[in-house]
Amino acid sequence: MSDLSLARQFEHETQARAIDACTDLEELRALAKTLLKAWHMQVEMTQHYGAQALGVAPRV
Repeated sequence: MSDLSLARQFEHETQARAIDACTDLEELRALAKTLLKAWHMQVEMTQHYGAQALGVAPRV
């Protein structure tokens, strides 16, 4: 994690501790689904803007 800025490292640690402290299974499931959706959205955005930067059609 050393490639993250100090502010991002702090934010990561804060959020990781909140997850560690959570004992509600439904809350953890909801969080996991939210993170999964965000990850997929980020992949789509990266593919779109990467293709745009290279001047090629994005993959569908």
